[in-house]
Order: sequence, then structure tokens, then C-alpha cells
Amino acid sequence: MTRRDEDFVEHLFVCSTHDYILFFTNRGRMYRLKGYEIAESSRAGRGTHIVNLLPIEKEEKITAAIRTGEFDEDSFLVMVTRKGTIKRTLLSAYKNIRKAGLIAINLEEGDELAWVQDTTGSDELMVATAAGMVIRFPETDLRPMSRTAMGVRAVRLEEEDQVVGMAKAQEDGLLLTITESGLGRRTPMKDYRLQSRGGKGVRNYHTEGKDTRIAAVRQAEDGEDIILISDDGVIIRIPAEQINIQSRYAGGVRVMRIAEGGRVVSVASAPRAEEEPEETAPQEAAGEQQEAGGEEG
Repeated sequence: MTRRDEDFVEHLFVCSTHDYILFFTNRGRMYRLKGYEIAESSRAGRGTHIVNLLPIEKEEKITAAIRTGEFDEDSFLVMVTRKGTIKRTLLSAYKNIRKAGLIAINLEEGDELAWVQDTTGSDELMVATAAGMVIRFPETDLRPMSRTAMGVRAVRLEEEDQVVGMAKAQEDGLLLTITESGLGRRTPMKDYRLQSRGGKGVRNYHTEGKDTRIAAVRQAEDGEDIILISDDGVIIRIPAEQINIQSRYAGGVRVMRIAEGGRVVSVASAPRAEEEPEETAPQEAAGEQQEAGGEEG
């Protein structure tokens, strides 16, 4: 895909012309298109801007996209907001959608919908915060709720903390943690013990005294690329396997060099680039290992 310098691929999936693509926005609304309603383009084409396809409002932005063929009664959508609210709803509840979209989740003032996952009903979920906590709990801790419900607490947040990532836990999966200062590591998901929904979780990264917070947490496996963007518009793309696998007590390695006063603001994963850009050269500076600390929760 050809892109502008400040743009990058966030979502990529295979679909047919008759599949539905569900688009969720930061304001908690959902829109739907059929595959054939998105114009075909060449491999190098830029595509169509989303405002030409969906009636989204000014300042409204797409935060998640889900592909589905059927709105069956055995699948669910799980939504997580920045302020730690989570909701699980049957996928079939979104079967009938108006052209103008519909409310997917009611939000508190100042909150926004940031993550949506399709689930089987028996998955385990992980929710991470900017202050360095992660909570892992079974999906069954969430009772199915109506389409317009507000949801319940996923994780107990301290003052000025917020959610920065959500993932489905997998037995052999790796959880990528990136700090605002550009440090990162991948940690086996099995290192995070199962808890009940709504607690503080366990310590994922020690941010105290380091003048940094967690920028993003997401699943990251070998064979894909990780894209990082700083607040001054710099974008780098590196292979996931160049980011060390370490315990959740480790400080990580230098993944991106940040200008003084800057920070990492966005992290995405994408299929391996055919031709790696110049910024993808390995960066060798290693981070300090953190001393082991006790679990919280």
C-alpha cells in the first residue's frame, strides 16, 4: 500500500466481497460496510479516505475494524475504553445497522472507545495501563450486555492512569510493552497470572522514578513488523524479533531513540515489509534490567 509519510497500516485482514466490515470509532459508534462497498485498488494504491465511505463526524476517528461473515449467536465483541470500562456483547446484537451507524457502547464524559476484539466466549483477556499494570482475566467474568449498555470495570485505575492496550491471551503468545521513552520488550503471556476482573492487576513495568509511562501494549510475534511513531512525527519500523524476550520485571532495550522532551505516541504491528526502510536498522543499546518486585492485585 502506498501511504503518506505520516500514515501507516493499522488493520489488515482478508475478506470476501460479501463479508461485513465493522468500523468502531472513539466516540463509541459503529458503522458497517460490505466488502464490495470498498473500491478495489492496485497493490500500490492509496485507497479511499474513510470519510468518503462512512458518515463519521468531525473529530471522530476509527479505532478498530472487525471482519465478519455471519452475525451468529456464538460470537462476541469485547470493547475496552481508555478509562478502563469493558463490555461484552453478542455479535448478533449488531446485525441490523442503519446507514448512519449506531451506538456500540455508551461512554462517560471524557472517555473514548479504543479497542474492540472479536471473541469466542471462552477467551482470556489482558488489559494494560500507562502506569505499568496488566490484568488478565477470563472472558466469562463479563456477562453479555445489551448494545447500548455502558459496561463494567476491567481494571482499577489509579488517579491519572489510563488503559493503553488490550489483547487476547494466548498460551504461547508474547506481549509487547513499549514505553514513552522508547524502551521495549516482549514478555511471555504465561508470566501474567489469571485474576478476577476489576482488580489492579500485576506489575508489568516499573515506571516509578523513570520519568516515563507505558505508551502501548499489544501482542507481537516473530515474522511481523512493529511500527513506532513519536510525537514529533518520526516513524520507524523494525522486525518484532529484534525486540528482546524478557521477564515482566526487566527494563527492556532501546527500540526507538526519542528527542529530548519527546515521547512515543503510537505503536502498531503489520506484516513484514517487502523492502525495509532505512529506519529499520537494528538498534543495539540495551536497557537496564529492573530489580524483581512483588506482584500487586
